[in-house]
Amino acid sequence: MASQKFNSLSFLLLAIIISAFVHGVVSTQLQVSPFCRTSLTKGLCSTMVNGATSWHDAIGNAISVTLSLAKELQSKNGLIAPAIANLSPAAKKSLQETCNESFQTIIDMLEEGQVALAAGDNGTLQTKLSAALDTDCDDELSNFGATFPLANMAKELTKKVSVCLAITAQNVGA
Repeated sequence: MASQKFNSLSFLLLAIIISAFVHGVVSTQLQVSPFCRTSLTKGLCSTMVNGATSWHDAIGNAISVTLSLAKELQSKNGLIAPAIANLSPAAKKSLQETCNESFQTIIDMLEEGQVALAAGDNGTLQTKLSAALDTDCDDELSNFGATFPLANMAKELTKKVSVCLAITAQNVGA
């Protein structure tokens, strides 16, 4: 009889612990920024908006984070050279120019998006962010059979631009 009470008490304690854990997990998952409702990567989005309380601040923060990554990626453009070492000089030059232009386009579009945001021109903002989804460098490297050494970083940049578009699409409070 005593062991039966002990088993019942153990079961009850285990149920309480599991319930508290599940509640904690669910609560944590619910801490998604309201500006990230339409984003496919809600956790990344919530990190990018960095606690913003207005739509304007949320998209501004997200663009700034994305722009920083784009500039970092551009600064590492020289790492492409080993991936294309076996190509002809003309192909190398073409690929390097394509990648330089692609990264510069992304940076320009994000910066122009910031200007549009400051001016309250949400249509232009969305257009500029859409244009920042430039994947020409990665596409061209793939066409030549070269592996992009910064592929993970480029994918992260694309995700971040997509997050910016998701926030812009909500147009909350703008």
